[in-house]
Amino acid sequence: MKRFLALLGCAFLLTEGASFASEGKTHGKHHTDMQMTKLHKMMPNYAKSQARINAALEKGDVAAIAKETGYLLSTAADLEKSKPHKKSKELKEFQKLAKEFEKDVKATAESARKEDIEGAKASFSKAEVACDSCHAKFRY
Repeated sequence: MKRFLALLGCAFLLTEGASFASEGKTHGKHHTDMQMTKLHKMMPNYAKSQARINAALEKGDVAAIAKETGYLLSTAADLEKSKPHKKSKELKEFQKLAKEFEKDVKATAESARKEDIEGAKASFSKAEVACDSCHAKFRY
């Protein structure tokens, strides 16, 4: 009986410790952190926007590039304010990648505005590297 109570107590402490470690954030449908909720809503749109930008770059469609880079830039501040679930203690690295992403998207927009499609492709390629680096380190 004592063993059972000791095991039960340990199990309780382990579950409470795990809850405390997650700092109130969840990975389900609801987040207590509103910024993380925004981030989860933005990411699918980022993927769609990325696909549309790549298609527009192939076609040389400056208007579509401007529209999609405009969307990405309008959400950059929310991206930089967010905190990742994984490796949250490395927040400065996360913010650095977000700033690099924003800088490269701005360069993409500027190159497209000048009708420099090759320059826009090069800049957007760098933005995609920032995305991949961030996901590799903070998501997967």
